[in-house]
Amino acid sequence: MNYSTSALTTLSSDTEPSFIITFDDAKYIFNAGENTGRSFRQNGRNWKRTHAMFFTQSTIERTSGLPGLLMTLADATINQLSLYGPDGLSHVLASMRSYSFRDSIQVKTHDITLTSLSPGTEPCFSDKNITVYAIPVLPTSSSQLLVEETIDTSSVNLSEKRKRSPSPDAPRKKQNLRSNSPAPIIASEKLQREMQRHDFQPLSLTEPLAQEYRQLVLQGMFPFTNRPEEEKVKKGKKGPSEKKKANQSTKDDVDGPPTHDAHPKADIVTPRRPRQPPPRGFFEQLPKHTSGVVSPYPSTLSYIILGPKSRGKFDVKKAEELGIFGVNRRNLINGTPIEVQIKDGDQVTTRMVQPEEVLGKPEPAMVVAVFDIPSPDHIPSLCNSFRTNTFYQRFWSEDGSAVQSSEHIVRTVYHFLGDGVLEDERYKQFMRGFGPNVHHLVTSREHSPDPLTFTTAGYNQLRLNKLDEVMFPIPKHSMVPRKEISSIPGLPPHTQALSAHHHTQLRPFSPPVYSPESEARDLFHPILKGEKPLSISPSLQACIDQAKENVARNLSLPSGDASAGANVGIYPLGTGGTLPSMYRNVLSTLIRIPGWGNIILDCGEGTWGQMARHFGTDKSVPDNAWDMLRDVKCIFASHIHGDHHMGLSQLLSKRKQLDPPPSHPLYVVSVRGVHLYLRELSDVQDIGLNDPSGNGVISVLSDALHYQRSGRYMSSGLWQVGGTEEWLDYDLSIKHSQDMCRSLGLRSFDTVDVFHRCKCYGAVIRHQDGWSISFSGDTQPTKNLVRAGAGSTVLIHEASMADEEIELAKKKSHSTIGQAIDVGKQMKAKNVLLTHFSARHPKMPPSVIEQEKLRSKDDPVVAPAFDLTSLTIGTMWKMKHYLPALEMNFDDTKDQDEGADGEVAEAMDVNVSRDTD
Repeated sequence: MNYSTSALTTLSSDTEPSFIITFDDAKYIFNAGENTGRSFRQNGRNWKRTHAMFFTQSTIERTSGLPGLLMTLADATINQLSLYGPDGLSHVLASMRSYSFRDSIQVKTHDITLTSLSPGTEPCFSDKNITVYAIPVLPTSSSQLLVEETIDTSSVNLSEKRKRSPSPDAPRKKQNLRSNSPAPIIASEKLQREMQRHDFQPLSLTEPLAQEYRQLVLQGMFPFTNRPEEEKVKKGKKGPSEKKKANQSTKDDVDGPPTHDAHPKADIVTPRRPRQPPPRGFFEQLPKHTSGVVSPYPSTLSYIILGPKSRGKFDVKKAEELGIFGVNRRNLINGTPIEVQIKDGDQVTTRMVQPEEVLGKPEPAMVVAVFDIPSPDHIPSLCNSFRTNTFYQRFWSEDGSAVQSSEHIVRTVYHFLGDGVLEDERYKQFMRGFGPNVHHLVTSREHSPDPLTFTTAGYNQLRLNKLDEVMFPIPKHSMVPRKEISSIPGLPPHTQALSAHHHTQLRPFSPPVYSPESEARDLFHPILKGEKPLSISPSLQACIDQAKENVARNLSLPSGDASAGANVGIYPLGTGGTLPSMYRNVLSTLIRIPGWGNIILDCGEGTWGQMARHFGTDKSVPDNAWDMLRDVKCIFASHIHGDHHMGLSQLLSKRKQLDPPPSHPLYVVSVRGVHLYLRELSDVQDIGLNDPSGNGVISVLSDALHYQRSGRYMSSGLWQVGGTEEWLDYDLSIKHSQDMCRSLGLRSFDTVDVFHRCKCYGAVIRHQDGWSISFSGDTQPTKNLVRAGAGSTVLIHEASMADEEIELAKKKSHSTIGQAIDVGKQMKAKNVLLTHFSARHPKMPPSVIEQEKLRSKDDPVVAPAFDLTSLTIGTMWKMKHYLPALEMNFDDTKDQDEGADGEVAEAMDVNVSRDTD
């Protein structure tokens, strides 16, 4: 049985560290930070046959790529998945319930509670391929405050697997809370009694019932009620489009806003099996998560992973001498002794043959370890685990000389390190304890270079940079770390910086090497290193020259007074829809108002990484990503679909790291579901909500800012606010929005009900300097937006589909390119920026050139958005001159197309929450 381990991501501007252990029949993923799913696509990796995932922290940094990856795995026909991580993992995943749902998969979480400083010797996970041991690592300040025992009915206890006496409240027979559910949700009698109270609120639950309730929520999110094999038996073979159509939810397709204009109803498609009714309180705030450790630093888990032992080689000659053939050979190979009859002259004797008589010496198990050490304060806890536990001394010794074993061999150790750890003499001594032959792969902010992660998009940007260096800047990256690992004395001999291309064959063993497949996909770095030229075809060069000539000619003409808002920056950070692709990240647009601050319109997964690549993270350079983040005063998330807000938590986490902190608050304008999950997530990690300093995160309800202010929320139907929490107060949101407008110099910030498959708002932003920006969110063409945004300087409108896909756009409540442009014409916008393109069109959106040819003098300027573009309101006109060159560029690189992955990509656009969100 051959197996390997390979790095997927490292610590970089836009990724957190993760790696994979791969067998022929299974994969095991460790960590899933932002951009994990997109990294799979970029590196050409296959996520199929994933059996389990392990997390070294339950923080945003290690888990924020999980919801997108889970839905991708489910769509890849993986129907069972186990997740292991520190206490809080279940809470974090349950907080995603409004936007993360798949009924074709069962996901089970296992929170590993830090019940003592001494790690146990029972594995937290074991199957036929790997056995995994979890080691709690706590900062020094936390270890002294550790609560010795936290009762957690669903947790994996490291110190021992104890059998507990039955609780008097536990049912003799589990009862089904919802007898008519396709798959029963089961709870203890005590929890059932709590949930049946007329005033039940999940927030009132305490441990262990709180953890049991979180598990019920997770069952509701991933109920495994639509099993692929059952669908095949019932329906027979169908094409992909038919399967997808059958799996759409009728309710999702027909919901639409009941106000103002008569929206056409979407086509009703064949319904899937009914979804399991969620447990009571599913849409209310989760029980508070409380940790036994009081510390500003995260406690982590490290893991030791043992591969399978491989039997020795079968000695055919010896077996023949003993007269062993057929099934008896198989029994010996499987470890079962057999009886054989041996003739000695006229006598026949019977003897037992042991497996070791015909099998060579077994091969030892290969071992991989991972240590996540955020600070030097974590080092004593880790070292103490190995010094005091005899089991872990099988892999490690004080001087590194006593680690040879016939049972196992440590081959690769991954180190995810914070600042100051690698140079610490205690940690260097710990590393040397594994012996001189182990390969140590290190990633840290100090010692890792920062090469570009998404090199396919980077290569495209290199080409566009030849057209306009300002509009299409080269993404920020660095091939040189701040400190070279080779300059640090005292490290073990085989220590090197981890690369996302590192691959280690464990059996048969070969040292870490750069994956040739991943390197072959990198067209970006070889050009910048001078190893390969940037190839520009003569036809493309001619288009570029003509475009530059046209722009120069226009710039030479008298321009008169500058139009209002000409210097307002518009930075499309992500321009794709539903799931990220190699060319486009999911939706996010940064608006920079000079002298006032920044606004972010939608905030898909990877938004921070895109900011870091666009503006750079070097704090000595003006207008770096940290400066831009510091100046963000408003983030607007249009609706609950994950591709529009899953980057929000990471952005807030990064904001908490600003030093000095911002001098002003950040206003998050969105629907209740988004605010709710942020509040639940803040139980596990401080993201600045309600910071008493006055510069934290302030919630504003989109519903309160409707452009036809009614003075109250709607009380029923799709557009009701959906809850009764104190922070939903209407007047409070109005007050906060007024403060926000003053801080940004806005005359008004209005929301607009648009027509999508869930409650979704667009936005109209009007500045006191006379310019305005309207943003559509996700929507079919709607008169509401036309009315509210009349006369906008810029309309940023989704254009998910090509013009020939109008029926598909209608079915999914999206707009075609032509429809988006038509909305701009109706509202008499001066400029239309098209974005949110389907993964069916990963490069140049179709129809744009044709639409430009039909444009009249009074029609708006139309510009297709591309990731990491630098625009201002005053330079958008250039795009019409660049369109022929853009189209030619993409024609020249057709051989690099990703293929038709649109079917998978569309699957994320699904409703999980009740209609109010």
